[in-house]
Amino acid sequence: MTLPVAIHRRIAATLLPFMLALASCAAPEALPPPSRQAVLDAVLRQQVDSGKVAAIAALVVRQDGEVLYSGNAGPLRPGSPGTLGPDSMFRLASMTKPVTSVAVLQLVEQDRIGLDDPIGRWLPEFGTLRVLAPDANPGGRTVPAQRQPTVRDLLRHTAGFSYTFLNRPGVVEAYRRLGVDDGLAESRRRLGDNMRRLARAPLALQPGSAWHYSLATDVLGALVTRVSGLPLDAYVANHISGPLRMTSFSFRVPEAALPRMVTAMYPRPSGELRPMASPQVVPYPSTGGRWTADPNRAFSDAAYPSGGAGASSTIADYARFARMLLNGGELEGVRILKPETVAEMTRPQTGGMSVDLRGAGYDFGYGVAVLIDPVAAKTRQGAGTYGWGGIYGTGFFVDPANRIVTVVMTQTAVNGGPAANAVREAVYGTLP
Repeated sequence: MTLPVAIHRRIAATLLPFMLALASCAAPEALPPPSRQAVLDAVLRQQVDSGKVAAIAALVVRQDGEVLYSGNAGPLRPGSPGTLGPDSMFRLASMTKPVTSVAVLQLVEQDRIGLDDPIGRWLPEFGTLRVLAPDANPGGRTVPAQRQPTVRDLLRHTAGFSYTFLNRPGVVEAYRRLGVDDGLAESRRRLGDNMRRLARAPLALQPGSAWHYSLATDVLGALVTRVSGLPLDAYVANHISGPLRMTSFSFRVPEAALPRMVTAMYPRPSGELRPMASPQVVPYPSTGGRWTADPNRAFSDAAYPSGGAGASSTIADYARFARMLLNGGELEGVRILKPETVAEMTRPQTGGMSVDLRGAGYDFGYGVAVLIDPVAAKTRQGAGTYGWGGIYGTGFFVDPANRIVTVVMTQTAVNGGPAANAVREAVYGTLP
């Protein structure tokens, strides 16, 4: 049945107010999401405003060199109007380790050394190492090493050495008594002198028995020097940083670059950030230990080039090194390593040993931690992501699944690692 037109009009007039009311309650037009730049700028700013770090910079780059993000927050020096910039220099600390590991792997490719060579073959001072007995008290009984550490052990941190700040009972006392330098403080220590001191201290563990972070990469630096005939800094300049055009990378920052160095900071027990003195004893809360830092070591012409902790760089130059790895050992026509060597370097190498400094979900390759379980690690990174960080608050992440490199730099001791991880996770919230 068809209703008369008049009835249609009365129904429409009755419903119109309700229709208008519903329209007024409809959701407003959706606003565009904030840009990647805005999101990550806010994350960096929050790290500074919360007092976690004094200054921070981040760079995210695709495999082909496209810059997805570049930003910074905080001053170059506390109280200074100057801000971080592209030429700002950062002490890399343990982000030096992957570079030294690449130097060693170059020598392996050339058959000048072998991964299973005992280190005493090249560094005789390490030929008769002893190991702290499992039942020993600090300063107590030692037993002979069941075998010498190998080059492979040094690369994957299963050699049995330690660090003073890791506070390993029985080993930390020996390191302090012998004056072993962690590669971070003594500004006039020579490499050979530090190696002899280290060789007289007991190993924390039998070689190959467990993963234990250590001065092993400083020993690798001594190995590079012995085998190549060049000091580590000269070898790296000739064969890695020079060919990659990492013009700022240096084991001794020239005096002219001093104004570009970001001030090294540390948290006092109150949480207040303070500039480091030269030297400065800094707590290492996760082990109850402490480390002696000397931010001026970066300029010393007498300190040995520490393969584990001694280099400085801009964020962009380190990203070039990371992109070389992501590209299978090559960057812009310059080959540094063979693709199969990079594949070995960046795959798990410990057989499932606990990589306690990185936490659940990680194994270790040659100079880098390797993500094997993103769920356990509570990260949005792709499985197979690798990288490492430094005690001054630096970190880099190479993600082959997403074909990106992320580099985060601070100079805030201890706090900087968590800050780098926070930025890392924020990056994945901005990817398509």
